Amino acid sequence: MASQAGRSEHKSQMSDTRREKLLDIQKREQLKGMLTNKFKLKYGSNTNVAAYIDNEVGKFLKNDRLTEENLKKLDNKIMREAELRDKKDAVLSDHKSQKGSTGPKSRASRPGTGAVGGRINNDDAVSVASSKMSGASRLSRKSNVS
Repeated sequence: MASQAGRSEHKSQMSDTRREKLLDIQKREQLKGMLTNKFKLKYGSNTNVAAYIDNEVGKFLKNDRLTEENLKKLDNKIMREAELRDKKDAVLSDHKSQKGSTGPKSRASRPGTGAVGGRINNDDAVSVASSKMSGASRLSRKSNVS
């Protein structure tokens, strides 16, 4: 009987230890959820940033101690990544809007084909002069023939 009493005492100890471990896991998951939600509220919850936040908070809780300094480092890391992704999204949307709004360019806007800044390009002046010369030479030929 003494052995049974020892076993039941041992079982209750194991269950207490197990209960503590389960409570620790539950607290860690609650902390993870709280940190994730706070960062998503602070930096936006679009899918790219949200997935990154989930990942970083998970890694943080596995690898780092929960200190104010470490939380600040995590916050700065997420802030930099969120800004980087926002800039990337802005550039991509700008490129998409430019592609959608560009049509065929007008002749005057292409280099070497028209006025630029209110002035005529040298290439344009030469082509105008040469066309006038060819017209003048045709006139002189006609007058010589008659």
